[in-house]
Amino acid sequence: MKESDFNSREEYVKARIAYLRNKMKDLEDILDYCADEDDPEEELAFLEHIYVMESQPSVTHAHQLIAAGVSLPPPDDLSDSELHDKLWEIIHKLAELRVFFDNTNHLTDRTLYERLWTETLNEFTWDMSNALNGAMHIDMCGSGSEADTADWLSFFASEEDRQDWMETYPDDPLPPRRTPPMDRDAALPQPDIDFGDDWDEDIDGEYPF
Repeated sequence: MKESDFNSREEYVKARIAYLRNKMKDLEDILDYCADEDDPEEELAFLEHIYVMESQPSVTHAHQLIAAGVSLPPPDDLSDSELHDKLWEIIHKLAELRVFFDNTNHLTDRTLYERLWTETLNEFTWDMSNALNGAMHIDMCGSGSEADTADWLSFFASEEDRQDWMETYPDDPLPPRRTPPMDRDAALPQPDIDFGDDWDEDIDGEYPF
């Protein structure tokens, strides 16, 4: 189904919603959640995201980047300036594919590129490129490991977050607050999604995008 096959965006959105609802007719609770959505574009974005996430991970970001013409040279083959430019090429190309980064300031350009090249870009994941307003977020402190948790507490957590952590885990030492070496996150591309002030954050306490 291509938008170009329809006479208008409205016709395409209506047909695509009907198609996705039919494909996911067994997911009754999810379909009921957005049944009263007033904005067809937001309903379509929601359904596209759920449809992708209900499928099996089938691609790696490395495969997507290479298919899009982005080379991925080994870190040791790049000078600092070349690596900086390559890193931002990857960041912007992935944003076009609806993949966005969070919490990267604790990593230098080289460390971030090395982690992407050796680990993150090679993990099987979902293809979000056709999910319209849906998006995939890669949190560079989000693995749940002790090291990532310590980095989050040191570099990104608010004082409220840190206080909550101490109350929840009183026997675990709280790592000291540290200043991140980079100021990259503010410049990272982010998805252009606006749910408005009345968005109900109701699915397991998380946004569905």
